[in-house]
Amino acid sequence: MRCPKCGREYSSFIPPRCLCGELLEITYNYSAVNPKKWKKREKGVWRYKELLPRVNEIVTLKEGGTPLVKAKIGEMLNLNVYIKDETRNPTGSFRDRLVTVGVSYGLPYADNGFIVASDGNAAASLAAYAARANREAFVVVPRRVDKGKLIQMIAFGAKIIRYGDSVDECVDYAKELAKLNGLYDITPENNIIGLEGQKTVAFELWEEINPTHVIIPTGSGSNLYSIYKGFSELLEIGAIDELPKLIAVQTDKCNPIASEILGIKPKKEFTKALGLYVKDPVNRERAVKAVKESDGTAVIVEEEQLDLGEKLLAKEGVFAEYASAVVIPALLKLNEDRYFEKDDRIVLIVTGSGLKSYYIDEREKFSIGGTKLKILKLLKEKPMYGYEIWENLEKPMKYQAVYQHIKELESLGLIEEACKKGRKIYYKLTEKGQRLLENFEE
Repeated sequence: MRCPKCGREYSSFIPPRCLCGELLEITYNYSAVNPKKWKKREKGVWRYKELLPRVNEIVTLKEGGTPLVKAKIGEMLNLNVYIKDETRNPTGSFRDRLVTVGVSYGLPYADNGFIVASDGNAAASLAAYAARANREAFVVVPRRVDKGKLIQMIAFGAKIIRYGDSVDECVDYAKELAKLNGLYDITPENNIIGLEGQKTVAFELWEEINPTHVIIPTGSGSNLYSIYKGFSELLEIGAIDELPKLIAVQTDKCNPIASEILGIKPKKEFTKALGLYVKDPVNRERAVKAVKESDGTAVIVEEEQLDLGEKLLAKEGVFAEYASAVVIPALLKLNEDRYFEKDDRIVLIVTGSGLKSYYIDEREKFSIGGTKLKILKLLKEKPMYGYEIWENLEKPMKYQAVYQHIKELESLGLIEEACKKGRKIYYKLTEKGQRLLENFEE
């Protein structure tokens, strides 16, 4: 693409800003787009190929085309409320839309592999798609990250680099690592190509209900901007007459985007909605513009309301991470303020699954926890056989139960047979097991 201000051209990487300071935006030949053709194609991100970057090869796991479900809570509020369930993407989050485009476009430039800076979802997604593309995946994640997402990264074979307290610190580090090691960086703060995939949420919403309001959990601001860009392009091709109102939602602990929209002092503290823990978002300017140009607003929800949001979404049949659960208290707050009209069509964007994203500082360590984690720690010291492992466990249990844990760890590829001495089988950690244990211990 070419910078509209200085004319500088970009091809492999397209940064958020040109070197001259101009915000960059990928554009298309909108006059040639005929949305009637979309209806004849399979649902998913690549259904909208005329409004996506051209690629030589599509790397896909059939992402997109996620369900839009009428919400029961809307009946209670006498409103038309719908849930866009992005947890139904292949790796459980909206980031699969970004990664399918980023990896497909970057494939010719990624002989040494891909890299992304992420708080978890994009890293887990890249791990899967890079594996699909037979490329290495390097993921730079903060020290505090949901363990379920770490397990995904490890399972798909990603190389995990822990760096900094929040994803903000990871972004520049990933950029530097990409330059030094010849990696293709799909971090949206460094390369906006993947955001073209995320905007397809807007196209799907238009095809189904053409919403009047879209409530969006907001961390880096990239998803908010992407959805805005999608609707703006629908406006450009004449498919809609006006933009839906876009509503940014952040927590009272960390709200650099929402506070700017509302004109209040920002907070940048740790929030257990880890996906929203972005202190200095690179895409803040784009996100604020998206809200203002759509005549939308922002909502700040209290940290204490995250559990309520999670429970009410669960009653809808959707298990969401805390970073997504903010949409429910935001909806309730806006309704109390009489923000909506009776005939409005309101969409709640649920970005990621709670199955992999449970906040665990005060909860159990997900599926690889308890006895299994203790066995891994014992085998970190030295190879052991089954009876020896049983003797060294602090928690009393039957030997048969310990043996079952050993077999499950072996089937997961976390431990393997080290040697045999007579009838005794000694076990040791695999490389995968070592990586998992290292990440649990940080």
